[in-house]
Amino acid sequence: MGKYKKYIWMAGLCCALPLTVSGQQVEPLTGADRLFNEGRELFLRQDYAAARQTLVRYTRQAGEKAWADEVDYMLACTAYELKMPDCREVLSDYLEAHPESRYRNRVQALIGASYFSEEKYMETIATLKGCDISLLSDEERDASALRMGTSYLKVGKLQDAAFWFAVLKETSKDFHNDAVYNLAYIDYVQQKYDTALQGFREVQDDRKFQKLVPYYIADIYLIQGNYAQARKVADAYLALYPEEKYAAQMTRISGEAAYGQKDYAATIQSLERYHEAEEVPARLAMYKLGMSYFNTGVYSKALSRLGEATGAQDALAQNAYLHMGLAGLQLKERNQARMAFEQASRMDFDRSIQEQALFNYALCIHETSYSPFAESVTVFERFLNEYPSSVYAEKVNDYLVEVYMNTRSYEVALRSIEKITHPSARILEAKQKLLFRMGTQLFAQADYRNAIDYFTRSLQLGQYNQKTKADAYYWRGESKYRLERYPEAANDMRLYLEFATDKNSQEYGLALYCLGYSLFKQKQYNSARDWFVRCVQNGRTQEASVAGDAYNRIGDCYFYERRFEEARQQYAQAVITSPSLGDYSLFQEGIVKGLQRDYAGKIQVLNKLITDYPSSAYLDDALYEQGRAFVQMEDSENAIKRYSLLVQRYPESELSRKAANEIGLLYYQNDRYEEAIAAYKQVITKYPGSAEARLAQRDLKSIYVDLNKVDDYMAFASTVPGGATFNVSERDSLTYTAAERAYMRGDIAGAKTSLTRYLQSFPQGAFSVDASYYLGLIDYNQKDYAAAAARLEEVLRFSGSKYEGKALALCADMAYNQKEYAKALNLYKRLADRSAVQEERLQAEVGALRSACALGDRAETVTTASVLLKQSKLTPEVRSEALYFRAKALLAEGQKKAALADLTELAKDTRNVYGAEAKYLVAQTYFDEGETAKAEKEVLEYIEVSTPHAYWLARSFVLLSDVYVKLDRKMEAKQYLLSLQQNYQADDDIAGMIESRLEKLKSVK
Repeated sequence: MGKYKKYIWMAGLCCALPLTVSGQQVEPLTGADRLFNEGRELFLRQDYAAARQTLVRYTRQAGEKAWADEVDYMLACTAYELKMPDCREVLSDYLEAHPESRYRNRVQALIGASYFSEEKYMETIATLKGCDISLLSDEERDASALRMGTSYLKVGKLQDAAFWFAVLKETSKDFHNDAVYNLAYIDYVQQKYDTALQGFREVQDDRKFQKLVPYYIADIYLIQGNYAQARKVADAYLALYPEEKYAAQMTRISGEAAYGQKDYAATIQSLERYHEAEEVPARLAMYKLGMSYFNTGVYSKALSRLGEATGAQDALAQNAYLHMGLAGLQLKERNQARMAFEQASRMDFDRSIQEQALFNYALCIHETSYSPFAESVTVFERFLNEYPSSVYAEKVNDYLVEVYMNTRSYEVALRSIEKITHPSARILEAKQKLLFRMGTQLFAQADYRNAIDYFTRSLQLGQYNQKTKADAYYWRGESKYRLERYPEAANDMRLYLEFATDKNSQEYGLALYCLGYSLFKQKQYNSARDWFVRCVQNGRTQEASVAGDAYNRIGDCYFYERRFEEARQQYAQAVITSPSLGDYSLFQEGIVKGLQRDYAGKIQVLNKLITDYPSSAYLDDALYEQGRAFVQMEDSENAIKRYSLLVQRYPESELSRKAANEIGLLYYQNDRYEEAIAAYKQVITKYPGSAEARLAQRDLKSIYVDLNKVDDYMAFASTVPGGATFNVSERDSLTYTAAERAYMRGDIAGAKTSLTRYLQSFPQGAFSVDASYYLGLIDYNQKDYAAAAARLEEVLRFSGSKYEGKALALCADMAYNQKEYAKALNLYKRLADRSAVQEERLQAEVGALRSACALGDRAETVTTASVLLKQSKLTPEVRSEALYFRAKALLAEGQKKAALADLTELAKDTRNVYGAEAKYLVAQTYFDEGETAKAEKEVLEYIEVSTPHAYWLARSFVLLSDVYVKLDRKMEAKQYLLSLQQNYQADDDIAGMIESRLEKLKSVK
């Protein structure tokens, strides 16, 4: 029923009742008596204000009140008639003071009337029930009966209300039409439309009801399907009363009646006026308005108005959603169509509508490749389960096969296929592809072992699609290579090359490259070289870095075969092909020139490396090799300069220890004893426990002996741990050797006991560092990390020992796992600085990055990530991790532009968790910066490409709803939230985000 205010009847009351009149006055009236008589006369004339003033004066002058009952009664009545705020209290006080008063019944009725005037209907009913209204005057009796009927009507007790109105209809002349109107209204509410219509017609000419009754008459005609009469009454009303408060409702009735006559133009005209007039228009009217637009082909308007009819869970909303979906299809707005069909398919008020909606929902998903939460599979399955005999069932079966072939929801699709008892060849081919794609997804997440399992299962169905079979061999080989299972990787790559359908593809070239590497890692250099040569000759790798690296490996193979000229040529070609890899190529070319005894050429090539690649990881190697070249050229002065530069720039490098020792040796060989002594002492004190320190100590001892300064040597050696003796004692050596052999043959318990005893016997022994390292390693493997850390930190006190790198790595890992991130960061940085092996340095830099991030040190995170990202040969996984941590740190620092560059690169691959979150963060950053169009575009792209990491896709849905709210497209915002609520099943904070936003959008229709 439309929104309108009910008419409320208020009848005026006549409070005058005959008052007791005294007999004829035989004595002159006193002043008080005169006031009483004047007050009573004024009261009877209904001049209540004057009467009250006079009676109040009387009460002040009269002594003992002879007329107390009469006076109190009149004062109580005037309080009511004058609408005094405390009138009900005054009337109640009167009843309490005069319980036997002959006016009691009337005063009770007046109390009920006061409640009625304040719309306190339950109190009105209770009070009037307490009096006998039949004893009142006819006028007051009828007024009280009207109040009783109206009060019952207001509190929804229609049967009681009808009783009182029926009594009034039969007994009251003044309130007859009121009773007829209210009885008609009760019949209207109870859907007794014929009886109601008869009643409304009876009073339609009464001026009291002539602006109200036509509404009900027109609405009854509309309900009964008498559209012509409904329009006639409504239009006539609007012509007479265009500004009346019921005009909007009559406009609605006229429009709805026109819709019933299929006069859609008139419907649109009337209902648009109604929509403009009403703040919250009726849903049914909006449905009819939307359908009128739909039937006249104005689909954009149809979408809008039908959307206003969907604010509930009922058949009307279900039908509205269905036609919104159909309108969306006409407008090629498939996203809107899909969401509308989805909502209609979730309602079961009309099964035929649900079937049609579900089928169209499935088609929209299929045709738009929309399936963020596996809808493409589940919706077709749901259709076949709910409507197995549908006329659409055969089509749905065909579509389901296509879905299996194209879905990104691999696990859901595989579970679906497993339910099929007798799968066809097409479905088994789809299963082969799904298993393969699941493997690639796991590969992208660096889960190589599980990836291998899926590739193997795909290969078991290899007969259905040869390309998928070949690709499965390739990626299984890649997975095995990452796990360092090189022989197996090589075998899979050979199988890929055998079954590959396109010998000119990029994958084919990469397979040649990977096969070469698999053999190279096995030191099968001759065979590896052949495959690398085929790789560069294939010319399909497309990436210059791959070809350049292949040339480097060809050079390495020649190098290991001591075919130096061929190696040099390949390194030179690598620089030309991929300059980014040129530092390694130049370094190796320099080494080859040295082996060819072209020392000047070696120095020149290494100078080019130092100049062209100032951030290269090979700079310390280059300086060291230049020093060696100068030594070969017997140019000690320049050799010392190069070695000194190396020690100065890279003090933590392992090569610096060697260089420092070489400096001492060069001074010694050139009889520059004082400088040699100083150099050797620096090696011994700076790198205690290292092999270089031992060599330096040996040579230093020789110099002092030659100079006949043994006492000076003994004085210096006494300050060095283990350095006070000329030779390692036999007992020291034998004790350690026995313990070490026990360790090497796997007798861990015995080794631990022997090594501990050795350190107790020789705390400053020649092998104390070795013993501490092995004990630390034993404790580490036994998971006694506190003891391991103490032992290995003892090793680290002797800088430059051969165990320093391994001890640093273990200590750093333990600190990180114990969440001692500051300590871990320092250790990883030390390891990266000293490492001469690129792989070891890379692992240390990754550890430093993770530690800096966990520590919340944003500046260090950005710096470490940036250093890491400059390396040319990062795995995709490490590169993604570095980009992610740098982007997050930059965002936290407010450097959104720089962060956006990293996030955009990461977002290109949403298969891994970093890319999945990055795609969301790109959109969120755009939104935060007010670029809503870009944010919307980013999320819609995300929905298109999808991700296995559903949480971040769900966050993007929530963000899209925020975008649409900001763009005042609240209906779309609501639809996306509803779709997410129905399809996202994880137990996390997404549900709360959805609910809080839907609560704010409750009023959106």
